[in-house]
Amino acid sequence: MRTWYHSLSLFLPIALLHLFPTVVSGKEQNYIPDAAELDCPGNVTHGPVTLTAYHPQFDSDRKRDYLDAQHRKLYTLQEYLDNRAPYVTVGMDPDLQLPYGKEACIPELNRHFRRAIRLQVRDTHVDLRGGGYRRVDLCVRTQEDSYDDIVNMLQVTLVL
Repeated sequence: MRTWYHSLSLFLPIALLHLFPTVVSGKEQNYIPDAAELDCPGNVTHGPVTLTAYHPQFDSDRKRDYLDAQHRKLYTLQEYLDNRAPYVTVGMDPDLQLPYGKEACIPELNRHFRRAIRLQVRDTHVDLRGGGYRRVDLCVRTQEDSYDDIVNMLQVTLVL
């Protein structure tokens, strides 16, 4: 004869199934959003812009090699894609005098990664001086990541 706790032990695993992630089919994993979802908000478009990459150098004695223009953490593209960063740090020409934290958008990145990539201008470098709006330097995790074709010398559109 079964008691109430035997019945509960059979029912409980079934009742808890909703707490575990479900398996996603290949069709759902390759979801391609509506193109309008990947559009960039902003008033001013610049192009063509050369996209380049840089990475934090943690073994350096200079804090500027691993912190942004206001000595805050650099957030990399890979951290953002892993949902471990609120934005991706980008560097631009210091002569533009863009406000620290200015939102930027590159529609080509959004389309490539099939999601909106939130960029903020929080860094600069002497190598960027004089480039104006013709160059954007995107922070990536490592030197190896900087060789990726999507962030290395790609001609893109910049929306501010």
